[in-house]
Amino acid sequence: MHYVCNKPKNSDIMQVLKKFGLMAFLLVSTSALSIAQNKERIEPNSKATFKKSNPTEGTPKVVTYTKAPSNANNLTPTKTVTNTKSLVSNEDIVKSRMVTKTAPTAVAAKKEEPSMASNMLDWVKDKYSSMIDVMPNQISNVMLYRFIDEWYGVKYRMGGTTKKGVDCSAFVQHLYQYVFGYDLLRTACLQFSEAKKIDKDDLKEGDLVFFRVGTSRISHVGVYLRNNFFVHSASSKGVSIANLGNAYWSKYFAGGGRIAK
Repeated sequence: MHYVCNKPKNSDIMQVLKKFGLMAFLLVSTSALSIAQNKERIEPNSKATFKKSNPTEGTPKVVTYTKAPSNANNLTPTKTVTNTKSLVSNEDIVKSRMVTKTAPTAVAAKKEEPSMASNMLDWVKDKYSSMIDVMPNQISNVMLYRFIDEWYGVKYRMGGTTKKGVDCSAFVQHLYQYVFGYDLLRTACLQFSEAKKIDKDDLKEGDLVFFRVGTSRISHVGVYLRNNFFVHSASSKGVSIANLGNAYWSKYFAGGGRIAK
């Protein structure tokens, strides 16, 4: 038996090629369409997105960065990296500066200040009331006695005007400037000339007391306190408190003087 192999005609071959070409065209078109769709899905995510917030609201600012895949055909979800930065408005900064908390130590110090001042006043009154033999409540001009306390014990120096050494008239001059705000003349003689003369029995706190020690002119001056006591800068003790009833000072007492303050 013989098998006869018939050769295909040229028309049949062309038909087969056309069928394969159409199929290839369809496959290529389908692939291109799929790629285009994937690209459309990926491209919107390839750009960085920014979520803005109103700075005045004090809300955090969120910045989102999205990394696009290197392979466009890769359909895996894109990776998102979020960097959140806290945004503080100028209004919040101003408010934070205006609202301050006081440290407990500062509050305690403020509470202690009045008591410290009160203790100082009581201490000055107690100290000098005993020295001039009066009751503490009889000392009203505390500034006067605080000044005396600052200078008490400073040595006497002829012509001296500082705490390194001071004479009688310079001490009185400093006292009047500090306590009464009045500028006296420099020497005891000049201070005597500008004061109104008063008797010993009329002396009041702050009046001047003058002495003639071994001479006919005014040579010494002090400031009257209370109860016959006065403060001065003496050649023997420096700045100290003495009594007019003392035999020495009573002997040389020349009179009192009042300055119109």
